[in-house]
Formats: sequence, C-alpha cells, structure tokens
Amino acid sequence: MKYIKIFLSVLVVIALSTGCQDRLDINTDPLVASTADPNVLLPFVLVQYSNRHTTELGTRIMDVPQHFSACFNSPRAGNTSSFLTGNTWDMYYTRVLGNLVLVENDAVAQGELSNNVNAIAKILKAKSFFELACIWDAVPFTEALDGAAFPTPNFDEQEVVFRGAVDLLDQAIGLIDATPESGSFDVTTGDLIFEGDMDKWRRWANTLKLRILMLIRNKDTSVDSEIVATLGQPLIEENSQAALLEYFDTPAESNGYNRLVEAFFGVSNEVQEVYAPGEVLYDLLSAGDPRFGLMIADPNDEGSPGNGQFAFSVGGATIADNVIRNDIPHIMALPSEVHFYKAELALLGVTSDDAQAEFTMGVRKILEFWGQDIPGAQTRLSSEDISNFVDGLPTADLQAVQEQLYLESFLRPVYAWNTVRRTKVPALVPPPAANISFILKRFNYPPDEVASNPNAPVNLDTDTPVWFEN
Repeated sequence: MKYIKIFLSVLVVIALSTGCQDRLDINTDPLVASTADPNVLLPFVLVQYSNRHTTELGTRIMDVPQHFSACFNSPRAGNTSSFLTGNTWDMYYTRVLGNLVLVENDAVAQGELSNNVNAIAKILKAKSFFELACIWDAVPFTEALDGAAFPTPNFDEQEVVFRGAVDLLDQAIGLIDATPESGSFDVTTGDLIFEGDMDKWRRWANTLKLRILMLIRNKDTSVDSEIVATLGQPLIEENSQAALLEYFDTPAESNGYNRLVEAFFGVSNEVQEVYAPGEVLYDLLSAGDPRFGLMIADPNDEGSPGNGQFAFSVGGATIADNVIRNDIPHIMALPSEVHFYKAELALLGVTSDDAQAEFTMGVRKILEFWGQDIPGAQTRLSSEDISNFVDGLPTADLQAVQEQLYLESFLRPVYAWNTVRRTKVPALVPPPAANISFILKRFNYPPDEVASNPNAPVNLDTDTPVWFEN
C-alpha cells in the first residue's frame, strides 16, 4: 500500500501541475513505449483518468445534470470549451487507451498467467470507449489505437461503440474465468482500485455491462434477455465491492477537485462558498433525506442559490466539505445503482424481482455508503437514522426509482448526465443564467481532431440528442 500511495502521489503532482493546453505523456509516443509493465502503466492510466474526471469534467459539467448549480467554463453557452474537449479527448485516447493497448498486448504475449492483466486492460478500455461515445456520440472505435494502419480513423456510431464495449467486457470476464488459480502475474501494486482482486473486477465488469445495456435498451428492448442474463452474474452487491480510486489528505495525494478550490479560492468550499447544489438536487434531498447534511451545507436555511449561480455570487447553500475534500474518493460504481436498475426493470415487467425490495435496498445501500462506508467521511449517519428513513419510503414507482438513480449518480458527471438523458427524470429545465434554451446533449469535437482527421464528423448542434436518447 505504501508503494501505491507514493506512486499515486508522484502521478497526481505531475497531472495537476500541467496547464490547460499542455500534453503530458509518459512516453514520447505512448503507442511505442519501451515497457508495458502493468505495475508501472496502470497507475499512470488510472490517475490520468481520475484526474480529468475529478477536475476537468467535474468542475465543468457537474451543472449539466444540475447536481451543482454552476461550474466554471460550463457549457451553458451552447458549446463546449476547446480546452475541455481537447483535454478530455487526449486523456481518453492518448493517456488512457494508448497505454492500455500496450498493457493488453504485452499480457497476450505473456500468456495465460497474465490473463488477469489482460482482463483489467479490457475492462478499462470498455469503460473508456463507452464514456467517449456517451460524450461525443460517434467516436473512433474499430479503427482506433492503430495509428500505423489507420492514421485518420473513421468514427463509429454510438450503438456500435456500446455493443463493442459489451463485447470487450465479455472477453474480460472470459479471461478472468480462465485465469489459473496460482502463478498469475502479481498486479496488486499497479491495480489502485481492487489491488488485484479479480472477483471484484468480474463484478465491476458485469455492473458496467448492465449500465451499458440499460442505455441500449432505451432504443432496443431486444437486449432484455441479455440484461436478465447479466443480472444472474456476480455484480457489485456490497459497498465493500465498490469501484473507487482512493485519495488521501496529504498535499500530493489529494483529490484534484478540492485542490482546485483551494488553489483559486482558498480554505474550503463551505468557507469560500464556491460550488452550490442545484435546485433539483436541493429539493429532492431537503424533504427529510439523511444525505442532505452529508452533501449540502445550509446552516441558515437559505436554500439553493438557483441553477446557474455560484453560491458566492448570491448566497445560499453550498456543497458540503464532506464532499469537496482532499480525501474524497473517485467513485465509479456502487451497489445501489444495481438495485435501482433491478427495481426499474421489475416495474417495467422485464423481471419478476420485487421492485419494492430492490428500491428499498438501493436506498439503504446508498445511505450506508455516504453515511458510513465511504473512506474519510467527515459526517456520519447512525444505523437507526438510516433505518427510520428507509422504513418510511413510499411505494416504488418509476418516478421514485429514477429520482433515486439521479441522486445515486451524484459526483459522477458522465454517469449523471447519462441518467438524466436516459430517463428524463427529474425534469430539468434550462436555468435562468444559461445562454441556451436546452440541456446539453453532446460535446463538440476537439478542433485539433477536426483539423487533422478528414473523417471527423461535422459538429452537430449540442442540443441534438445522442443515439440512446428517446
């Protein structure tokens, strides 16, 4: 663990010290590195990925699903910053996928004793391609990551990428199942998420598969049989199995979100009143939900300052320091998401599960996560408070279940954005301070990609729904 923390420390310092237009690579060309040691490359990949999610995406689009009331450089003007698009695109294709293909190829060359490493690389590739398609719709997939053969790759439609990501996850699960019981490559140092626990990786792969299939189902219910089959596999079922990247309360190991708040404003979010809760989030939590005090600071009952406004500009509630803190982990998947999907599918008649039981368990698990199990929590909930709230839950219906999915996705910008685009719950309206009359649907392609790749599609208006939306 000490080695992991030291390595994480070095990588976070490097990642957060670069400017908006800088390109940071650990190799001159990440596709032709001299080594693919997973204990070297995986930490770099994971920290680069997490850094962009907790800073660039986190600080710029958390207000799109309106978990936050406003974010700096927000795409509320109807387009997306070239820095945001360029840095995010570069993170995924160069720093993450470019290095994962090296890990994957080396694992294949090493044989079955590296099946575990190969599986990890494929799961992270699937997640990355899936999220790229969620953000941009059509993206390079089948011709990506082979610059020699495809210097100007074609862009695949979102459906192709989604189904391809599911195939990658199936391949990864097959590799995990075929991993020898002993003698496998020791990846505990490089695996900053599960420390080489392949049962947890299998569970995460199945949970990611379920997440993708739920989006595909919005357009194609023929995947219902595949969804039912996935529900029968090991999934993330306990908070102890949650997919997290932990940060620490030290200068070089801290979550980038809080470091940005402290660097530009000082002290903490509650003191400086920078980021505030969106009105929808505030209203859903303020009706007696125990998460209110865990996520929102409002000692004077001032309410949300209004979507499109920073807390410091007009006063009002702020996002609590319990959320924006040095050691808040990067949350990637929780068991509550699975329970809410099960409840939704039961209500839709896809399964015969007990919708009320799944709904209740989902709420209990998310309260226990934020109030008891999350590393480094500053505020905690008693088991009695959790039980009292859960015992008073209303009868599960689609509205209630999908509102809980919205709350469950808190602090995960792409997942939260997917949730509101898929379910249309809660009903979001453009805030008064926005320069547009719609909720953002997609990103603009980076100018560098458009200029260098003749196969890049023309940018559609950012109010054009992506494929999975109804």
